[in-house]
Amino acid sequence: MSTASMHKRIEQIKAELVNMGDMRPGTLSEHYKVCGNASCSCRNPKDPRKHGPYLQLNYTHKGRSRTEFVRRDQQENVRRQLENYARFRALIDEWVELSIEIARAGRQRADKGVK
Repeated sequence: MSTASMHKRIEQIKAELVNMGDMRPGTLSEHYKVCGNASCSCRNPKDPRKHGPYLQLNYTHKGRSRTEFVRRDQQENVRRQLENYARFRALIDEWVELSIEIARAGRQRADKGVK
């Protein structure tokens, strides 16, 4: 890939980042719970019927792990935010890789005495 095409790709990445939208890190999973009621069917040892599923978002931000429950009506919104974050990270990684390649190519040209 030429240096010019790498610069062009970086500009495309920047444009995509500007229009990214809301994002958040983490993973969304379903969990089932057992309640405190001793006579509830969720505690039946032969055929437990746990409560749920409940959606749970787990993430780490600024070095702190967090867990949040997500309402069903917010599920698609949260999934979209998670997808945006994953895309954001992929774009940033690509930008860094391209920048490293551009720097490496510039260094090689300088070593050869080419301007």
